Amino acid sequence: MTRHNGQPPTMTPTLRSRLLGAELRRVRQAAGLTVAELAALTDQETDTVRHLESGVRGTAEFRPEPAVWCPWGTLAKGVITTLCQTAERIDIFAPLGIHPTLEPLDKDRCTAYVLEDAVLDRREVTIRVIRHGGGVYPGIEHHPLTRFRLPDGPAIVLYAYLHAAHFTDEEQHLLAAYTLFEDLTDFTGTANSA
Repeated sequence: MTRHNGQPPTMTPTLRSRLLGAELRRVRQAAGLTVAELAALTDQETDTVRHLESGVRGTAEFRPEPAVWCPWGTLAKGVITTLCQTAERIDIFAPLGIHPTLEPLDKDRCTAYVLEDAVLDRREVTIRVIRHGGGVYPGIEHHPLTRFRLPDGPAIVLYAYLHAAHFTDEEQHLLAAYTLFEDLTDFTGTANSA
């Protein structure tokens, strides 16, 4: 199949297909199966399973979906759990505290930036305090967000709203998140691992 301009179809995975692929990989690995074993069990080609796990569809042309909205509930919690389990690095801008759906986390992969007055009982993350001083709170104009850096593609940003979770890998949101966390690292005087 070719596009109207004679070019082959884009093989850029959508955000939804990346999330599905990450969950499929997690379940397969938890079951102790290789890609070839899962392919044999499901009567699929090995390349088909690999493409599903990477979020790339076969030959059909599609347009990237850079955002996914989920009402709070099982679906949103499942996506967050998958991202927490598969991310190489998790950075949280949570001025008033860490959203309770973010688990499992660990100090080696996760840093949370919070205001010094925030009450926290989360010990499984590295906490960086945004201290009062000169009235400067870099990034405070931003909505609290979490950036998940994944091993197989661009990062995913989560905005937790009152009634819904917004997941996006739109370039403008990624750029804003990277800038925010660089500023927060500088402001808190910490050297965050890349």
